[in-house]
Amino acid sequence: MPEPECNHEGYSRSAMDYGIGVGGPLTMIGPMAQMVEGAGFESCWAAETTNTAFIAAAAATAPTSTITIGTAIALAFPRSPTITAMTAWDLDELSGGRFIVGLGSQVKRVNEDRFSVVFEHPAPKLKEYAQVMRTVWAANRGEDVTFEGRFYRVTMPSFHGTPQPDRRDIPIYLAAVGEVMARTCGEVADGLLAHPLASPRYLAEVVRPAVDAGAEKAGRKPADCNLTASAMISISDDVDLARREVKLQIAFYATTRTYAGILKLHGREQLIPDLRSAFEAKDKERMIELIDDELCDAIAIAGTAQEAKERISAWDGIADRVSVGGPWYGPKAGRMFENYQALVETFGTNGS
Repeated sequence: MPEPECNHEGYSRSAMDYGIGVGGPLTMIGPMAQMVEGAGFESCWAAETTNTAFIAAAAATAPTSTITIGTAIALAFPRSPTITAMTAWDLDELSGGRFIVGLGSQVKRVNEDRFSVVFEHPAPKLKEYAQVMRTVWAANRGEDVTFEGRFYRVTMPSFHGTPQPDRRDIPIYLAAVGEVMARTCGEVADGLLAHPLASPRYLAEVVRPAVDAGAEKAGRKPADCNLTASAMISISDDVDLARREVKLQIAFYATTRTYAGILKLHGREQLIPDLRSAFEAKDKERMIELIDDELCDAIAIAGTAQEAKERISAWDGIADRVSVGGPWYGPKAGRMFENYQALVETFGTNGS
């Protein structure tokens, strides 16, 4: 076990862990999870886009035995918090206590236009969501509990079958970009899942202080909420190719209003209208051109494997875990697979 070290705020913690995503066809999830476990990754994470993150997480459990498995992220509001609690309870049992349930609010348009659910007050609603889940787990252990809140009312959290008193509360991680959701994480979550656009500086100056403030308000310690960064990395001996890939991904994300605060911190908020115009015109070359080298290097890593190894230290002392991943907006499938292999070889601790 590594010796504890202190981050920029003086909190004591162990050395930064490494996670990586698993995705693609469901038949590939198990082999991928087995591969990254063998490479020495601490955790692997299933996203929710076309497929459900929970099924992918289940597929990762069978061929593995030690790696932590999480969802990053599963969508909260299209599901009842009781259903999500039941699913997480099952996956934690299936994995032998290795599961983390990572949840996110998503944006208004996706909730309403894709899932036909009301989108309202995401931070306080997600806080209650986590509280309902813990109420369900307490009921499963045999406790006589209910939940009455602003958004959710659950008076029968369990069918009260055979109590399982020794079962744990599954760690709940929440996705957060801005200060309000980060404070909510500090209040109620076991971890915060940061966005790939969130630079180390943004995490240190905006996200981490907000988490700490939320923890203080709730009477918790800042260390009670793990901070998992998501590093955007393109590895190639063709450094120009790698830079173009991450610049295009940054440009794609930056067209969304949610991430304006990150660009503002880096003095680039004036780029947003031009980025949106280029995106609407499907002008990828212009999108790449608008992202300068300084902004690219502040947010992402692009270069050789050795350069990536050296530059990942920018997150150390800020994040407890960094989940490495590559650009997906632009690169073809073959190049994405090539980059994924390079990520495994570069950041898998068994190969270092």
